Amino acid sequence: MRITNREGYTYEPVPVVADQSHPPEQIARSKALFRATLELCNQLGPVGRVAQSVFAKYPTHAERARIAAAIVGVEPLELLTTNICYDLLLGASAMGCSTLALAGPSGPVLARNMDWFPPVQVAQASCLVNEEFGVNAGFLGMLGAVTGLSRRGFCLCLNAAFGGFDPSGYPVLLFLRHVLDTARDYGQAVEMVEREPLMSGGIITVVGSRNDERVVIERTTKDAVARRPIGSAPLVATNHFRKLSRPQECPRYEHLTAHAAGTPALEALTSRSVLQDITAQHVVMCPTAQTAEMYVPSHMLAVAAPPAVTPADLYRYFVS
Repeated sequence: MRITNREGYTYEPVPVVADQSHPPEQIARSKALFRATLELCNQLGPVGRVAQSVFAKYPTHAERARIAAAIVGVEPLELLTTNICYDLLLGASAMGCSTLALAGPSGPVLARNMDWFPPVQVAQASCLVNEEFGVNAGFLGMLGAVTGLSRRGFCLCLNAAFGGFDPSGYPVLLFLRHVLDTARDYGQAVEMVEREPLMSGGIITVVGSRNDERVVIERTTKDAVARRPIGSAPLVATNHFRKLSRPQECPRYEHLTAHAAGTPALEALTSRSVLQDITAQHVVMCPTAQTAEMYVPSHMLAVAAPPAVTPADLYRYFVS
């Protein structure tokens, strides 16, 4: 069902698939996304050594890559490469995102826009995947996680921010999947996010089952600083550190800070003051109720995906 906000912007829900379910149309969309992502990564420099190192260092992720690659129809190393694209693109270069961690009458809610390249392929491949740990708001063949809900009472998501690069650290999307797989509760999830050395930096929001279980963790490859709410006030994250470094101006952050408390989450996130050209997903998760919703922009479902995204496309976006 298509939803229209007060400004006329429309979005619609994505399919829900089981981990062992392989709808052919969803596989084709995932393959198109992975091919576009791999081509983009390859244009930005040699990535083979990093991917091979990750493949050897993390056997659980490597085995998942072998299984998923056979389903999607790509090579395991290629699939793993696309799942470490965040680190290969050095975080903020090709991603955005806007996130709210809100107190609610039935427990806290995580609501976010995922702004990601290539946006049309991302939107068309998007689905909610029911996995053993809970729900992955991603695609078939996604080995890591950008936004995920654990059955153990917490959810988390990533916003891009540049915090260095260390090839010896844990690739960020794979690490978030590891947290969803293994953390026993909100407290352990937060501890893991604060302590693990990472391949690149970012901003990770973790939400638990009580309104006081909301935190935004700013990460470099080695350091971590947490931001927590005052009482029931909204927590907001976009793409700039606000504690690890001097905050930069961000109209999206300022709009959400001003309006999130009195506006429904999706209404705030789909405002023209928050949407970007690369906004590809809207996600809402509630750990208390164990619910997950994901929507994608209607206009991205109605167009043919461009054949390729190039570094020049990234440059034009970020200087415009």
